[in-house]
This record gives sequence, C-alpha cells and structure tokens, in this order.
Amino acid sequence: MKVSKRVKKGYVLALAALFLLPCLSIMQVRAAREIDLNQECSLTVSVEVGGAPGSNDAYLEDFNRMSIPVSVYRVADVDITGQKYTPADAFEEMNFSEISGDSSSVTAEIWETLAEQAEAVRKSREPEPAGTAEVCAADGNSGSARGKIEELTPGLYLVVPEETYNPDYTVQYTFTPYLTALPSSSYTVEGEGSDAWNYDTVIGLKPDADPQYGRLKITKTLQNYNESLGQATFVFRITGTDKDGVVQYEEVESMTYTAAGSNTITLEKIPAGLSVTVEEIYSGASYTAEGSKEETVLITSDAAVTAGAAQEASVAFRNRYNGGNRGGYGVTNHFESDGEGGWIWNNPTTSTGR
Repeated sequence: MKVSKRVKKGYVLALAALFLLPCLSIMQVRAAREIDLNQECSLTVSVEVGGAPGSNDAYLEDFNRMSIPVSVYRVADVDITGQKYTPADAFEEMNFSEISGDSSSVTAEIWETLAEQAEAVRKSREPEPAGTAEVCAADGNSGSARGKIEELTPGLYLVVPEETYNPDYTVQYTFTPYLTALPSSSYTVEGEGSDAWNYDTVIGLKPDADPQYGRLKITKTLQNYNESLGQATFVFRITGTDKDGVVQYEEVESMTYTAAGSNTITLEKIPAGLSVTVEEIYSGASYTAEGSKEETVLITSDAAVTAGAAQEASVAFRNRYNGGNRGGYGVTNHFESDGEGGWIWNNPTTSTGR
C-alpha cells in the first residue's frame, strides 16, 4: 500500500508531538520546583495549645505566661532544585549527601543524626545566629505561642529553642534542636502533595516537661534541757498537696536532743509547687511547744533559688522543758528499696545531728 507524502508528514508530526509532551511535562515540573534563591524566607515557630491535634493542653497556662527564645543557624546552601545542600560557614565539614536528591528516601533518623551533628558544631564553634525570635502568646490569643523570624535566605537551618522555665520555676521545658529547609513544600516535607515552594514556613515545637524539685528545712530550737531525763525526741509529720488538694508527698522525720540548742534537718527532692504542712506530732514527754505546732510553706525549686527568684522553703519550731519528770526518746525508721524487691534499713542510731 502506498502512503502519500501528506500522510507521512502527519505521522511525523504526531510522533514529534508524542515526544514533545513528556519534555513539556518535565519542563513544567522542573519550573514548578525551582527555588527563587533571591527571595527572602520567613520562619514562624509555634507551640500550639488549646485542643488542636498534637497540641500541649497540659501546658496551656504556662505557655500563656512564658517566652521561649529561639535561634536559627544557617548550616547549608540549597540549589534551585531544593534537592542539593552544600555546607556553609562554620558547618563546612558536615556532609549532607544523605538528604540530597529524592526526599522520599530520607528517613527521620537521618534528619535526627544530622541535627545532632549540627548542634555539636554549633556548641563547639559558637557561630552567630541567622535570626532569633521570642515564642510567646500574643495578646488576645491564648491558643498558641508564636515567634517569627524574617529575612532569611533560602537554605538549610538548625532551629535551637532554649531550655526555659515556667514563671514559677516548677517546670523546665526542653526542646530538641532540629533541621528545617527554607523554603519548603508538602512534597519535600511529607514525600507527597504539592511541590509548590512555600517561602513563609510554619513549624511547631514539641516540648518535654521536666518537673523541678526543691528542699525543705525544718529547724527546731530547744530552749532548755533536763539532763536527768536523758535524750529527748521530737517527731514531725510532713504532708505535701498540689493545687487541687491531692496529697503528693508524705514523710515523717524526727530530731533527738542531748542538750539545749538548735538543729536543722533538710528534706530533699520535694516536688516544687507543693504546699507542704509540717506538724509536730510528738513534742517529747516533758517538753512543751511554744507557739504553733503546725506550719505550712510553699516548696520553691532549687532553680528558683539559684536564679534569685525565691527563697528556700523553711519552717521553725520552739520547745521548752515544762518541769515534768518523764523521759521521752525514740527513733524514726527509714527504709529504702534495694531495687530488687527488698528493703534496706537506714539505722537512725548512726545518724548525727538529730
């Protein structure tokens, strides 16, 4: 069968069109994925609270009253494809080849390892940050704490939120430094979705809350002492409750005297923020308490004391000999777990200062 020149020409044009379509598709995808390296980026850092998925409702009250300093450090340049990173400045010895190329093959573990390496470099070389922000709740917006860093050039950044105490120093919030690329897209972050570049990126912080602890000093002053009656023991019950009135701490302590004077015992590792009541439940057989036999005090954290924001919790009691002729001596037994299902007895008769 003879094919006319006109038909042959039609086939050639159709074939050319078939080859051209994939090329156009590739060009369109490439154009859509190219980064404008001259366009500035911004990074909004937030801690979402108030019922949103992944929010931190338990910390709502704290985040509405506190400010979290955040710094970002530019660790790498990025090319126009958004798939190749070249280490920059103080981070020049780092290797980003594992995250260059197809983002779908990059695991969370790889990102975490690189972030740890970048943080180690930052600590050792102390480069200047590319930008800083204070993450705090805006006026009239109790649903999130936010801070925005602007005028950032495209690249890979290390985000470093500082460890921060809540206003009462009862909790320290810590954050793990991590890497984020600017600009970003749904495809590069999640491996799917739109590949359109977003130059105004929003990221969320996930805090770890570390409860703080404090001490309590109990001072007892024995004004006078009857040597003929022998040693005199005084016993205290210590009860700590939280803001809801739930008992979170209980202990019994004692002091034993062989002469008049003052002694102090210090209780360690009491949760900060507890309201602690100290009651003298035994005042010695022939001794009388002067003033109140019960004192209540708020436990402040060691961190608050160190920062000069509060004083260490303390209570004081006074007793005097009342002329009686009955001696009163005792010990308070303390047992500690041996970690293997048994208990270790701390012999109180070997203790000093009580």
